[in-house]
Amino acid sequence: MNPIARLLALGLLALPLVASTALTGCATDAQEEDEGDFTEDALKQGTNSDRWLYNGTLPHLENPSIVVAQTTHTVRITGGLPAGFDRSKLPFYAKALEQNGKTLVSIVYPIATGSEVNHQPASYVTERVYPRRTDSSAPWGGFPFISYVDGDPNDGAGSSYKGIAFHGPITGSAGEWKLVRGPVSHGCNRMQGEHVVELAHLIGVNMTTKVWSGGDILKNFKVSVTAVPGKKNTWKGQNVDVDYPAQASVKRPTTNVAMFKAWKSTDFPAWVCKYNGTASEAPADYCTSARRLVNNGDAITGPR
Repeated sequence: MNPIARLLALGLLALPLVASTALTGCATDAQEEDEGDFTEDALKQGTNSDRWLYNGTLPHLENPSIVVAQTTHTVRITGGLPAGFDRSKLPFYAKALEQNGKTLVSIVYPIATGSEVNHQPASYVTERVYPRRTDSSAPWGGFPFISYVDGDPNDGAGSSYKGIAFHGPITGSAGEWKLVRGPVSHGCNRMQGEHVVELAHLIGVNMTTKVWSGGDILKNFKVSVTAVPGKKNTWKGQNVDVDYPAQASVKRPTTNVAMFKAWKSTDFPAWVCKYNGTASEAPADYCTSARRLVNNGDAITGPR
């Protein structure tokens, strides 16, 4: 049985965009390929009721755009630094360049993508954002769920549109979340838990002080998403990769490589943490002031 048929048989539907939208599956794996040595998340594998905060060093980006490379299993977000942000304070995993008098910053994350039956069109726009995905259709872990579509589902032709999303890792090991970088998803793009929280923050969602409910759905973040095959995801003329392990089948670039760092919650637990309070607002330094979490490294130079 092919993956989509198996999904339908199990009753595991993807993201509930609109009734007329054609959806690509996003759910748990029945089986996975040999994973190799993959880094765990250090964020505890919890329930869909978990609430996450971002206390990292990056700001909301201006005019962000996203590039998804299916065969190299990376996602790159690029956007402008807001006025007044000190470029020298960028964390070690971000790369900056000057363009038309503006400082742009790029961050690259490892992802798991859909199987080969779920080939993607080229151009999308984000359609809705769940700051917390809490429904019972899959173990979303309370992480953000950022959906994007290849058209306007309200223009009368919605049945032709494909819906995909960025969401949490789903896979667990020894009580921790874990991302397997490879073609193991049923259609959407799985990310490390800390990375998808940061991605939501970068496109403008308040993940720092706002404690969202599971019913909150945001529709005002229209970010362009471009899907590219092979090694065409480039930065300053170089092929993009990220220093996170991948399955043997992943076609990572080997020449003219711009290697981005991937930060881990094991090294920087104070950048993304679970909210344990009851209020709807949290202090901006909650992870350090209330949770007493301490990073194992420096934001600019990297982990110790």
